Amino acid sequence: MGISELDFLAKLAAQICEAKISLITALDEKLPTPLSSFGTSPNQSLELVSFTSRVLESVTDITIIENYQNKPKSIDINTNVPIGFFVGIPMFQKDGSLFGFISIFNEKPKTLSSIQKELLRDIANRTIIVMEEISKVGLSQRNELILFGHKADGTHFSVYGTEQAINEIKKMEKALRISEDAFRGNFDNAAIGMALLDETGRWLKVNKRVCDILGYTEKELMELTFQDITHPEDLNLDLSYLEELVTDKRKFYQMEKRYFHKKGNIVYAILAVSMVKNEEGKVLYFVSQIIDITEWKLVERELKIALAKNQAILDASTLVSIISTDTEGTITEFNHGAEKMLGFTAEELIGKFTPKIFHIESEVTNRAKLLSKKYNRTFEGFEILTYNAKIGEPNTLEWTHKRKDGSTFPVLLSITAVKQNDKISGYLGVAVDISDQKKAEAEIQSLLDITNEQNHRLKNFTNIVSHNLRSHSFGISGMMDILQNSYPDYFQNEMMQLLFGATENLKRTIEDLTAVIKVNLAQENYESVDIAQIVQKNIESLALQILESKLKIEFNLPTPFFVSGIPAYLDSIVLNLITNAIKYKASDRNSFLQISGLQKGKFIEIYFKDNGQGIDLRKHGDKLFGMYKTFHENKEARGVGLFISKNQIETMGGKIEVESAVGVGTKFTVFLPYEQN
Repeated sequence: MGISELDFLAKLAAQICEAKISLITALDEKLPTPLSSFGTSPNQSLELVSFTSRVLESVTDITIIENYQNKPKSIDINTNVPIGFFVGIPMFQKDGSLFGFISIFNEKPKTLSSIQKELLRDIANRTIIVMEEISKVGLSQRNELILFGHKADGTHFSVYGTEQAINEIKKMEKALRISEDAFRGNFDNAAIGMALLDETGRWLKVNKRVCDILGYTEKELMELTFQDITHPEDLNLDLSYLEELVTDKRKFYQMEKRYFHKKGNIVYAILAVSMVKNEEGKVLYFVSQIIDITEWKLVERELKIALAKNQAILDASTLVSIISTDTEGTITEFNHGAEKMLGFTAEELIGKFTPKIFHIESEVTNRAKLLSKKYNRTFEGFEILTYNAKIGEPNTLEWTHKRKDGSTFPVLLSITAVKQNDKISGYLGVAVDISDQKKAEAEIQSLLDITNEQNHRLKNFTNIVSHNLRSHSFGISGMMDILQNSYPDYFQNEMMQLLFGATENLKRTIEDLTAVIKVNLAQENYESVDIAQIVQKNIESLALQILESKLKIEFNLPTPFFVSGIPAYLDSIVLNLITNAIKYKASDRNSFLQISGLQKGKFIEIYFKDNGQGIDLRKHGDKLFGMYKTFHENKEARGVGLFISKNQIETMGGKIEVESAVGVGTKFTVFLPYEQN
């Protein structure tokens, strides 16, 4: 075995005094015999035993020489071992005879406290007991002491063994030491929290993982009990389990509990606790294993919230049918909206039927034919409904559903594949009853048919009216010309002049109405047109008017600059905006017209900016594009050009905007669909 108890007591005596050498000596037939030593060689031990015997020869109590240089004159002993400090404690048997002594040496002087002296006396008393036990079996067996302890009645006992027994015990000690080292390594380096606690709940030892989980240092935890950092709602259950453990009602327990982190937040953990007792059944310590499941709990909470929200959505969606299935088509969810729409209850269908129960067989068959033609393979069963969703293509189609009572109604059904880890785990079908929409569509189609018929009749009517009015107008105008040529004197009469003016106005009005009718009823073909060429052609056509008006035109359009439109309309619009700049130029300054443009997204913007008379938009803005609306004292103004241009632009899917200020000028912005050539 390892060191005997006497060896231990000798070492302890030296450590109490913080000295380097100590001896335990027995008197065998009045001859001093060293039983145990600490910090000396055999030769030194004999010399120091001799020294101690002479110093304590007639002493009955502890002798202390704190500084050997100041020793009493009665002690005049020289040794080869340097002595600066000495303590000698004589030990007596019950009959008063000297039994042996303890001696302590140090090469430098030392001073002992009263506590140290008291501890040395305790060691001496214990040494006497051990030596008495040893003397019963003879000094020859003093190094074969196996065990020393107390019996139940408080008396001391010692156990000795043979050399073979001692060797076996040494093997057991070695195995135990290896086992303890392994436990310590596993304890300290465990991936989970591990701790030892005493029976009051105080932490005795914790590994690093416990500190990481709870946020405390090991030193901080040693000052706490587990009760201090356990959530109050979990404490009673924990303590009740602990009580059952102590009373042997269970061998271990496991529970989910909450701790308070040092920062104050809640730590969720799985706690497993077992217990270690001594031979007398007294609790030595509890072994706790702690697994941090905080992240799992947070994920679980979020999942529960998400599931609750989904269920709430399912329950609240009474106007929408939401049905989920597994991969084979068996219904797994059937919300209240589906119950209301189809007349079945969830209990009637879930786990028992597929959606085929409320589909029309002929529609499913037709759908299978379409899929077979498209993908060149056969389709059958549930796959007919879900194939597009399965391959990731849009799967929203109109179907006819059949209620429990046999009645049918149209739905718009969207089917989506439900995936887990990129693998399809089922399908979700969302259907909306479109009976009202279908009814509305039918009504709208009926209205469209009526409107188209009315438009056709209106077109015929306007053509007739336009043709007949124009014919009569030209007839009247022709007769007035004949009268004027035949009887010129008649037209000196004021009434005839008024009649002639009214005839000309009627003729012009009919021409204007004819132009408007052509815009509103025209069905021209759209073309890709280079608007830059249209502008250039109109500038060349109006060259004489531009020259006479002294209007400077700055033309800065990209070439080519394509729009999608009707060429005749584009020509009319450009002509109208250029002639407006000529008509309404300012007379007190050099006039200009800037024509530019750019492309923005799906539209091009063409700008016509002049420095002419300008328009008071606050006063006339809401009437600017009205028919027969004029805003300047210009005899040639008829108030039709902007009205027709706006209608033409809007017919081509564009719009026109204006910015203007009186005395500054006007900027028209025309928006037209962009056409990439």
